[in-house]
Amino acid sequence: MPFRLGPEPIVLGTVKLAAIAPGDRIVVRLEIGWANADLDAWDSGEMEMMLREDGPDGKVVYWNMESCFAKGRSSEQLTFTGTGPEQTYCLVVRSHESRALIIGPYSLQGSVYAP
Repeated sequence: MPFRLGPEPIVLGTVKLAAIAPGDRIVVRLEIGWANADLDAWDSGEMEMMLREDGPDGKVVYWNMESCFAKGRSSEQLTFTGTGPEQTYCLVVRSHESRALIIGPYSLQGSVYAP
């Protein structure tokens, strides 16, 4: 079911990775299908995306502001280096002026690769 984003952060997905050795390569993939919430206003939709480490209030390791006139699909593949046995990433989104509608699909996936 589509839902409108507002100025308060919403967690779209969380991935917890385990069995990570120092130096392992961590690959995180995210995808968000979204749309402009106010097509009648003739203004572009805006959505802020953040990937946070260690929980929804953790350190921001990726940030981007997306805009679209009608519909958009945001996707990224990010690579990190493992430092501990477990790692959690949260995909957090918001729209300061409530101009984004999550229409899907959306996903957050993570993989660990040994060197």
